[in-house]
Amino acid sequence: MSDMPKPLSETDLSNMLSDAESMLDEASHGFWSLSRLPRPELWQQHPWADEVCGFWVIAVMGKSCIYYNDLSKGFCVGQFSKWGIIDDYQPAKTSLPERLNGLFAQRSLSKA
Repeated sequence: MSDMPKPLSETDLSNMLSDAESMLDEASHGFWSLSRLPRPELWQQHPWADEVCGFWVIAVMGKSCIYYNDLSKGFCVGQFSKWGIIDDYQPAKTSLPERLNGLFAQRSLSKA
């Protein structure tokens, strides 16, 4: 029996995203609509994501992305310099609504 983490399927991720969308407040839902990818993409993050064949990226804002970390079972924010490759590893157990609400609040404060 292997201790290797099992990657989240695209179907399971889609179900998770649908559930999370229903919990977003109006402002965060607008932010989500502007930043989300039409379809999740598997991106590389060496060496951590090598264990699970990549992390699912679900949204992009500038040179930042929101991705699901299969290892920590949470949504993280990473930086990228090349499309398809996450530059930094972020372990987090943050839910998508928490992550989006936090990012929206952070961006709102920076514009004030």
